[in-house]
Amino acid sequence: MNKTTLKNLTHAHAWLGLIISGVLMIVFVCGSISLFRHNIIHWDSQYHAPDPLSEQIVPISTILDKIATQEHNIPAHHGVLISIPQSDQPYYYTAFETETADGLHIDHQLNFDANTGQLLPYNGEDFYLSDMLYLLHISLLLPYGTEIVGVITLLFFVMVMSGICIVLKKLVSHFYQYRLNKNKDIYHDGHTLIGVSSLPFTFIFALTGVMFNLSIVLQAGFGFAVFKGDIPALIKTAGFFGQPNVEYSGNPVSNTHANTIIKDVQEKYPNHKIARLNFFAMGDENGEVEVRLIEHNALIPTTHVIYSLKDASLISEYHAQQAPTAATYTVLSSLHFGEFGGITLKFIYFILGLGCCYLILTGNLLWLEKRENNRQQSKRGLAFVKAMTLALSTGTLIAVACSFIGARFAPFSWTRTDLLPTLFFCAIGISLLHALFNSMQRKAIRQAMVQQLLAAAVLFAICPFYDLIQVLFGHAPHPYLLLDVILVNCALLLVALFCFSLGKHQHATSGASASESITLKSSVS
Repeated sequence: MNKTTLKNLTHAHAWLGLIISGVLMIVFVCGSISLFRHNIIHWDSQYHAPDPLSEQIVPISTILDKIATQEHNIPAHHGVLISIPQSDQPYYYTAFETETADGLHIDHQLNFDANTGQLLPYNGEDFYLSDMLYLLHISLLLPYGTEIVGVITLLFFVMVMSGICIVLKKLVSHFYQYRLNKNKDIYHDGHTLIGVSSLPFTFIFALTGVMFNLSIVLQAGFGFAVFKGDIPALIKTAGFFGQPNVEYSGNPVSNTHANTIIKDVQEKYPNHKIARLNFFAMGDENGEVEVRLIEHNALIPTTHVIYSLKDASLISEYHAQQAPTAATYTVLSSLHFGEFGGITLKFIYFILGLGCCYLILTGNLLWLEKRENNRQQSKRGLAFVKAMTLALSTGTLIAVACSFIGARFAPFSWTRTDLLPTLFFCAIGISLLHALFNSMQRKAIRQAMVQQLLAAAVLFAICPFYDLIQVLFGHAPHPYLLLDVILVNCALLLVALFCFSLGKHQHATSGASASESITLKSSVS
């Protein structure tokens, strides 16, 4: 590659990185923390969670009978989803959709005590933090946000490829190079080293991110071009699992067959965990139940089996390996979320995610400091760019930390679905104002970044220390929540350590740069 091409590619890489860095930072920070989204639900609800399971639990038929007595109008093709109690979820979780006389659909979520069968006041939807972080990761909580993230991940994929082309010539000889004598080279070499080291991770995430977020566009294209708008036919041809299509017969059957179905599934699939049951035409002789099974540490973990509610007989079995398209999608999904490797792989993904945040921060810093030294650059325009870049990079870290604090300390009567998104975007707004103030004062961009990184470190450490103080005063979570609470608090402390270390290092190098500048001026004079 000649020097001109390399120079143009480097400029394109830098500009593209700056343009997408804000959205990419939100995607990586929220996505990295969302690796523990199921653990975050338990962390969030630890002071309101139900009691642990007793030795004897009520059968699922009792829960079905209780739902039936409420006489909800549930269409036959709308399932009644039920999660049976597990050691980490000591209650029956149910979700279904009813239909009103004018055709409106209303969502319901009911939780039942596994020991008594009584309706619980506990509602998992009150703990919105995990869902919000995940929604920020996939859609930024914006209209058409999924498509926006899809385009950003596509551009990120281009950045990964261009970055490899830039360092390809010196990939081996300079792999361990990390110069400490010049500040600029420290960030440049660190940016390159971490970028190359985390290449498999970033490649998989860029590829699968495009697949998840833009698949709806491709699906629509194929659906209208090949299947004449028949999307269900497209899904069936691709080999994805399709839900049963049943109608009410009007002849009731006993719900006790559901107990037999669960027992039969547990005997036939001893290496699988029952993730959920979905009842269609519940309580009717035409009714069917879909049982979703998860195999631990498998790349293609999901198996679906369908039983008849009339006689508890097996109707069909589905595994994604039966269809190449569905199997490929499932494997890529497992690689994206890291579910097949347990807690160890999730922490590896989490640390690599923080490494990608380092790439974004250092890449922005290199670009902005280069522009600051350009006398032809518009100072007002550069000040705005610096402020926006800071607000959407280090400001994202502050916003996520504030969301955790809001979830932990806000009164339980406050609606989390309104509070947490408002808190998140307000924190980014405050970070923007802080960055604008520093830019207008013509202070170095690094100084503002140091202040925001240290603020983020303090904010991330608040919740773990609060939980520790609660334990010391005897307010320990239930034993089945303990692992989740420890995992989430450890993740928060790791992010706090990441912010503190980067901020402290930035502060030290900023001071060194100032000393070098003063020495240089003195020697010249």
